[in-house]
Amino acid sequence: MTAGNPKPGHSGTVPSLEVAVHESTDPSMDDSALLTHVHFGNSGQRQAKEWSINSGLEVLQGSDFHFQNWYTSGQVRHGKHANIQYMGHPQVLFGHLQLDCLDSSDFQALAMQAYQEIYDCLQSTACNHLLRTWNYFPGITDPAGNQSSRYDLFCSGRLQAMQACNAESSIYPAATVIGNQNPYLQIYFLAGDVSGIAVENPRQTSAYDYPIANVQAPPLFSRGVLKHWSNCTHFYVSGTASIVGHETRHVDDVGAQLNESLNNVETLVVHANHRHRTQLNAQDDLLCMKVYVRHRRDVPHIQRVLAARLSSTTPRILLLGDMCRTDLLVEIEALYQS
Repeated sequence: MTAGNPKPGHSGTVPSLEVAVHESTDPSMDDSALLTHVHFGNSGQRQAKEWSINSGLEVLQGSDFHFQNWYTSGQVRHGKHANIQYMGHPQVLFGHLQLDCLDSSDFQALAMQAYQEIYDCLQSTACNHLLRTWNYFPGITDPAGNQSSRYDLFCSGRLQAMQACNAESSIYPAATVIGNQNPYLQIYFLAGDVSGIAVENPRQTSAYDYPIANVQAPPLFSRGVLKHWSNCTHFYVSGTASIVGHETRHVDDVGAQLNESLNNVETLVVHANHRHRTQLNAQDDLLCMKVYVRHRRDVPHIQRVLAARLSSTTPRILLLGDMCRTDLLVEIEALYQS
């Protein structure tokens, strides 16, 4: 731990948190309030500063933004724990780690290491609760031993880390897991000193309750997480695909898969409003949407569906990436801010 890190202990205050998206680097960034700066695009470079993250995912045609800035109140300081760089204070923290996995013969152990570092990091600060995670690694559906895919091994490693760190919880973070084209397991995450509210989708089996056959662990994430900050409410919607119940729908039809994914997100928003008395508007409060695309050739079709279903003012970014199932062609995630 470096000097000046957030210290354990709940302060009883609620910080602000605001997310802004930009087409280019924002020249007016106030470093003192900046929790993180995420750059989408495969520049091949590591983050330039502690608060800067390069996702390494290729941006596709039809994208409205390339940068995402997260701002908070209070004095933000840099911390380091093992391979993790983070920025934060005792109420909120944004962290990032990147591990070489090109030659990793035991991906499950690598995933376990990554999440052990994450949970150890959180337990050494006041921000013990994971709210949102983004996970990217290559070869996500490749066989990796005992007929398990790398995704299966990732889920097993994450579970082992939770058990080893006594971090098991009934409130799992919202999460995205996507296959990239880089030789790294990259994870970045948002955590707070107070947990969020998990929201499940009545159209879908909860991921942690999937029927498990020939795999070692279920995917441990919530379909969405509500979090109330002092200045706004955030709804973090996990990576969402064309799945109803626990089965893939509309195999080989990217347009129908995207429409089904959007239906799932809208249903999740309605369910959050009904169960938790929020007043999120599925269109007006949608700050931005990420769309992960398996095949470049599908981009024009995807753009037409998005134009028909989303407000013209909703920023969206299309990113090249692989889904955790070979029959999925597209996946979306959403961030609501009201």
